[in-house]
Amino acid sequence: MDFPFRTGLKLYSTNTDLIPEAILLKNKYLDFVELYIIPGSYDKTINSWKEFDVPFVIHAPHTGHNVNIANNEMRKFNIEIYQEVRCFCDALKSPHIIVHGGSNGILEEMIFQLKMIGDDRIILENKPMKGLNGESCQGCSPEDFNIVFASGALHAMALDFGHAIYYAACCNLDYREVIESFMSFSPQIFHLSDGYYDSYTDVHLNLGKGKFNIKELLNYVPKGSKLTIETPRVSHNNLNEFAEDVHHLQGLVAYNYPS
Repeated sequence: MDFPFRTGLKLYSTNTDLIPEAILLKNKYLDFVELYIIPGSYDKTINSWKEFDVPFVIHAPHTGHNVNIANNEMRKFNIEIYQEVRCFCDALKSPHIIVHGGSNGILEEMIFQLKMIGDDRIILENKPMKGLNGESCQGCSPEDFNIVFASGALHAMALDFGHAIYYAACCNLDYREVIESFMSFSPQIFHLSDGYYDSYTDVHLNLGKGKFNIKELLNYVPKGSKLTIETPRVSHNNLNEFAEDVHHLQGLVAYNYPS
């Protein structure tokens, strides 16, 4: 059956070796690629990605690659990195650049740097309250998004269901109410993985490997939306786990969107 939404495969910009297999999965398993940019990879990889005839969504580097837009001491470095991100976005004609709000620091600094970067394609992804090393994340709550949107720094978001659930667990809130609050911002793209309702920090599991009610989460995804399956791959040499997740999703979609 056809999915009522567009399914995305998450890859790193250095994963050019997986392009041939991804081409084989195009249309049947994936409708777009969400490409996470590894800093310094443009010159060596962009020609390969340009030859892959598929829509792209660009994901900017985050704290995992030392990019932190909530840190005022990193302004110059962050701006330099975003020049490369822009180059990828322009070359691959992506309508979006997904960013993380950074960790520690303050929300006002994140807003300041978003305005410095000044790209209308930027959309902010919600984060858990706590990072993997206990750091506090910026842009984790609906209240944060209200402030960011009111500032005029940007006007669109990416909704990661797991991040919303982990934020809710940390704050002892009903995750459904948190997700519904985020839905008021009309997310441009959704991230889906499995996980645990009582986790305070990020857990990305393959579909069916955790405790999330994936059927329930799919109810929040409007028809025609972009949905990136953001699940792990045990083997970095193939896309078998991604294909298995798509198969798992097919059964759930038949339940949620009967023909």
